[in-house]
Amino acid sequence: MKKTIKFIGIVAVAAATVLLASCNKETAKSYELKVNVTLPDGVGQADINDIAAVAVKGSKTVDLTVEKIEVKGEDVPVAYVAAGTLTQGDYKVTVTGKITETNSVIGTADVSLYEDVETTLALSVVSKSPLLIKAFQYTPGKQYYIQPLSDTWIEIVNNSDEVQYLDQIILVGGMGGQKQANAWQANGFAHLYGGVTQSPVFAFPGNGTDYPLQPGKSVVIANAPINHQAQGAGFENCTDLSHADWEFYCSYNAKDTDYEGIPNLSFIFTSFNSQANWGQGFFYNGAMLVKLPAGITPAQYAANEENLMTTPGTTSKSQYLIFPNNYVLDAVDIWDGTEEEHYPVFLAVDDAKGIIGAEAWSGQAVRRKVTKIENGRAYYKDTNNSSNDFVVAKVIPGAEPTEVDAD
Repeated sequence: MKKTIKFIGIVAVAAATVLLASCNKETAKSYELKVNVTLPDGVGQADINDIAAVAVKGSKTVDLTVEKIEVKGEDVPVAYVAAGTLTQGDYKVTVTGKITETNSVIGTADVSLYEDVETTLALSVVSKSPLLIKAFQYTPGKQYYIQPLSDTWIEIVNNSDEVQYLDQIILVGGMGGQKQANAWQANGFAHLYGGVTQSPVFAFPGNGTDYPLQPGKSVVIANAPINHQAQGAGFENCTDLSHADWEFYCSYNAKDTDYEGIPNLSFIFTSFNSQANWGQGFFYNGAMLVKLPAGITPAQYAANEENLMTTPGTTSKSQYLIFPNNYVLDAVDIWDGTEEEHYPVFLAVDDAKGIIGAEAWSGQAVRRKVTKIENGRAYYKDTNNSSNDFVVAKVIPGAEPTEVDAD
């Protein structure tokens, strides 16, 4: 009798296992997605290169297959079809392509995939920024080497063939490490960026043409513009920032130091007066360059209460300076390599996917890839996708690249 009971028990367990597997299989059901892609006015298929499409669900990104089809006039405006088989769920589909060095096309669509779906997505032309984040070191080279000194910095480059002006360009850092969908987008503020976390916001001074940046040239802005390697034993991973061009000086914090001979960026806002560094994040980060509409200075913008918000969907009382995404020149999203899931800070038009960042305390930075070098001048990759545009490396701030990156 005991053997019979045991056998029946085994059968019951096996049946339950089969049932559970069946349920799991049902939960993981997949469907076909087909996206018909239409072109902007005045742009033909021959104008577009490097067409690509991705579907993003939470922290998962799936590449879609893109096929070019024959355009038969206005009655059939579809130029490409992006397709794939995906696990059921809610996706954001993004299609991108390159027109010139400064112009590209992009389109996005939200898709609920619980059956086979065919949808249409329209591409729009976007212009790339002439000013780019060339490199960003957000984690110090030594653990607990935080304040009053820090060897963190950012470098901005003029990637165009014309003189650009740094006047009133805003630097926002310390974003990143999202544990869920961006709070602003998740709560109906589709094109607003907020939550600059604990990092103060700075801007270049000037009245419009005071600070020209020549083509191919860059500037380094440091939290503490000194040779940090000279601090002694244990500081080997730290950076020599004694040749920095500008300084982030948090005048509201007595722990910060104003170094002589280095011009200061203008402080415009902070959510937390305890902070004495810009853009420091240790494990993850994010940064963006912002340019306001003509006639509005950074100080005026920060003083306007309409540009301040608490985090939507929460009870937090901390106010943050917010920016519409169409003010953004460039952005980089840096993800924590110890985490398995990642949620983007930025909309796909600004940064389609983040890069896995440097190990904390390694003294490494994320730096932008070099696409070509002509007459000693480097040009940098800019696809609005940090996972494609950046690599992790030990970087000498201000150094001119001598090699082109493989991809």
